[in-house]
Amino acid sequence: MSEYPTQRLPIQHGNEGGNGGLFGEPEDRYSRTPRRRRRWPLILIIVVVVLAALFVVADRVAVHIADNQFATQIQKQGFTSKPDVSIQGFPFLTQLAARDFKDVHITANGEKAGPVTIDDINATMKDIRLNSGFNSGTVASIDGTGLITFGSLAKAGSSAAGVADLKIGRVSNDEAKITANVAGLFSGSGVARVTRSGDKIHVRLISAGGLPTALLGGLGNFTIPLPNLPMGMTLQSVTLTSQGALVHITGHNIAFGN
Repeated sequence: MSEYPTQRLPIQHGNEGGNGGLFGEPEDRYSRTPRRRRRWPLILIIVVVVLAALFVVADRVAVHIADNQFATQIQKQGFTSKPDVSIQGFPFLTQLAARDFKDVHITANGEKAGPVTIDDINATMKDIRLNSGFNSGTVASIDGTGLITFGSLAKAGSSAAGVADLKIGRVSNDEAKITANVAGLFSGSGVARVTRSGDKIHVRLISAGGLPTALLGGLGNFTIPLPNLPMGMTLQSVTLTSQGALVHITGHNIAFGN
């Protein structure tokens, strides 16, 4: 028989929680390292999302301020009141850094143009370049529409034709029904063709109807000027709608600011 003891050696335990390894060294530091490494992608994603959100907020705040500044500069180019301006495109800050804006929308109401008032102006400016001081620039092109109501058109036409109580209504895209009190003696209606003639709206009677031709005077053929359109725009066409004359206005290579 062997003289060595045959009793089993006691198992060495580490911490009371049973997590100890050989010689009582804890295993936590080995098991937790992978967990910490797995957290970095999530932290990185959160940081990126927060930074992106802050950039979007800063961009929208900046474009709101720029809209107001643009409106102030545009008003000086012939608008009687401050228009609403909306700079399109995202991000705005990159456009600002380049001083190059591709698309800017303008809306305005109640703009005087000679004897008429133009409402519902909707225009788009393209390729706006600012100088290094951000206080002036050029607009490559502007294209828009505006509405001259029949009431405003009739008032201007009454003065131009020298007749009282002139009323105008739509017959077709380029023809209007004209009702007038002629020389204070006769009232009647006729049909006139409405066209563009330079920066004027031309009205020519093509059917006298119930109007006495001998007393028509200036009512048979008259023009309504549209001088000094804002932003140096010019009249391109006139289309009659149910509400009035829809004018198409454009401009090119317009300088603005100081």
